[in-house]
Amino acid sequence: MNRFFAAALAFLLLLSCTACVGRAASPEDSGQTEPLEAAAPQIPAPDPSAPSAQPEEAPAEQPYVRVIDPSKPMVALTFDDGPDGTCSDRILDVLEENHALATFFEVGRNVLACPEPVARMVEMGCEVASHSNAHKNLSKLKKATLLKDLATADEAFAAAGAEVPTLVRPPYGAVNKTVKNATGRAMITWTIDTEDWRSRDAQTVADYVMNYGDLDGEIILMHSIYESTADATAILVPWLVEQGYQLVTVTELMAFYYGELPQPDHFYGYTYFATHGRTDTPIELPSMFPPVEEPAPEETPAEPEPLPEETQPSEQPTGSPEPETEEDTPKKPAPVETPEPQELHGEGLMPEWLWPSAVTSYVNAAPKPSPITATPAIAAAKRTAPKEEPAKPKEEPAVPRESIGSNTSLPNPAIFSP
Repeated sequence: MNRFFAAALAFLLLLSCTACVGRAASPEDSGQTEPLEAAAPQIPAPDPSAPSAQPEEAPAEQPYVRVIDPSKPMVALTFDDGPDGTCSDRILDVLEENHALATFFEVGRNVLACPEPVARMVEMGCEVASHSNAHKNLSKLKKATLLKDLATADEAFAAAGAEVPTLVRPPYGAVNKTVKNATGRAMITWTIDTEDWRSRDAQTVADYVMNYGDLDGEIILMHSIYESTADATAILVPWLVEQGYQLVTVTELMAFYYGELPQPDHFYGYTYFATHGRTDTPIELPSMFPPVEEPAPEETPAEPEPLPEETQPSEQPTGSPEPETEEDTPKKPAPVETPEPQELHGEGLMPEWLWPSAVTSYVNAAPKPSPITATPAIAAAKRTAPKEEPAKPKEEPAVPRESIGSNTSLPNPAIFSP
């Protein structure tokens, strides 16, 4: 009995060991689990009703609006002797970057040789003025030669796309009575001379202006034909803006600071600017940058309303005139039938329209001239006028008796007398 239980127990142990070995060989029954692959994230389907998210657009840059405050400091930069193909453009670049303007007193022959910078000055709103045509001493020229020189320069400015200048800066600042008062133009000089033509050094020019003192209302003289001046401008313009100065043209300075506009045949030199201060009544100038008007949308012409069926015109082939109705056709008076003349020969051939009764009624129906009232002047003229003999009536050829019948009645000759 004990052996039986031992054998059964051994059999059960053997079965349990076999099952354990089978589970160990099977990966499904083993305690180890294989790593699972990460499931891809589920992207929800877009909702068609929801507004699509679009990237936010950067706000459009607002255009710069130039405004001059007459109560704030202002200074006018002026450049002579240009234009120059290189230096003028460098100076304009600095002005454009700082939203500043200046006045350029250009030489006519240089404008003719290099017109491109002048066109850019006009586009930017800078003031273009004259510095004569050949940079001669105007005070030593005769009046006719002086006027011819300025007129030749005006032609060069007009050809470059600028308006004919009304401001002139005489070369060397040399003037006489003719230059001041007989050219039809305003003569403008300066108040601060940087002498950039002498030093040809950018820092020297910049230091002179920076150390000058109060620049409010001043007109600074430089020359746009030197590289050193272009370098000095790149230093001065940002510095002046930082100091609170408004960079204006000469005309703007005259209007906003001195309260008057440059007048023809007037000279504005150092004495004028030294004896005139800031005005209490500045003159407002029109904006150099007027707002651009957007073109009005084109209006679509309205379609004509269809006419009622009664008044619609009937279709006609192209090119054929429409038939005229009785109402459209103007009524013409009926032509008067004039009887053809007939020859008077033979018996009984006299036309009816020559019968005496018909002729008499025709003559009586004709309009008679209204009597003219004789005035004393007419009566006197009749008395003094020579008497004219009445003209003899023309004799008509007699009709032979043989050609007229006995029963034919002839018309009364008195009725047809002239």
